[in-house]
Amino acid sequence: MLQKLSLILLVGLLPIRYLAHDPPGDRSNADTDGPHVFYKGDKIIVRSIERVDTTCKANAELFFDKKAVTLTCRVPEIGDVFSFPLKKNLKVEKHQWNLPDKMLVISDVEGNFEAMKRMLLMGGVINAEFKWVFGEGHVVMVGDFFDRGLNVTECLWLVYKLETEAEAAGGKVHFILGNHEVMNLSGYTEYVRKKYLENARIMGLEYHNLFDAETELGRWLRTKNAIERIGPYVFCHGGISPELAASNMNLSDINQVSRNYLGVPFENITDADAQLVFHSRIGIFWFRGAVRRDLTQAQVDAILRYAGAEHMVVGHTLVTDITLLYEKRIVAIDQFHEENVRNGKLTALFIDKGEMFVLDTHNRKRPLASGMLAKP
Repeated sequence: MLQKLSLILLVGLLPIRYLAHDPPGDRSNADTDGPHVFYKGDKIIVRSIERVDTTCKANAELFFDKKAVTLTCRVPEIGDVFSFPLKKNLKVEKHQWNLPDKMLVISDVEGNFEAMKRMLLMGGVINAEFKWVFGEGHVVMVGDFFDRGLNVTECLWLVYKLETEAEAAGGKVHFILGNHEVMNLSGYTEYVRKKYLENARIMGLEYHNLFDAETELGRWLRTKNAIERIGPYVFCHGGISPELAASNMNLSDINQVSRNYLGVPFENITDADAQLVFHSRIGIFWFRGAVRRDLTQAQVDAILRYAGAEHMVVGHTLVTDITLLYEKRIVAIDQFHEENVRNGKLTALFIDKGEMFVLDTHNRKRPLASGMLAKP
């Protein structure tokens, strides 16, 4: 059995291809992007890409004090702008929280700033100026904000900005890592749009430099968890597999292993626990078995006992509507955001005093019900 599992772990760490919801053809080019904050000794270098007529140029500003830095993000496609300061310091997130009165949960934004903005507005999280107005509420973002879309940087910075504002108001933003965060930090660029590769080149950098440990976004991402429990809910991107639940790791261990190996190319991971956490089929970032209904009810119950939770909320595997599975114990929330934006039918999971609802663009809440599973 150990030999079989070792073989599974070895094979599962090899890079795999995705077929679900990829762009039909990437015709993107260099375009407005940034800011990107780099540290070099006592220097803080803020770089950005600006479009001037039909060409793009790189800008750079030099600072020596974080307090002097105000960053501005622009989304010219929809005319949005927001500004914010650098955080004074970064801290590793804890993995266990009490249940707040209200909680908005979204996942798999994948660089779609318009979808993210609309979901935050309809949840009452932000106002039109992108300021936190959710009070002591919590927002949970269940991974995959990288790749496929053309506003990845702006999405990440908005999360970063709202974190600070939420904590000042007694609320919280939980940003949980998905497989695309892990892939980007580990050097896999198969799903990175050409825009970002060209932008890095214009700045005189390699793409991986934009999120390495000498950047603000890179350092910030390295403080994040792979799994968190909030009241009776456990949140992770792919899901907890039976193999992971049978391991000797608890939730804290999973997060520590994730941080220890974040940025390491998958084929270079030799530690057995890390191989399991990063496994491309049964690891925490990649597991699809629960949403694909590959498990028994007994297996799901055992997984949730292991997690100390009543419900597990996951993204990663597409569904046509927010879906309850396995006697309402699994909640699948990864949806077709781009299509739903076009059709004006965005929805998000809203947890109000512990009860689960689907929130729509008209701020209407309806009880959760089983939905149709999208083809994998």
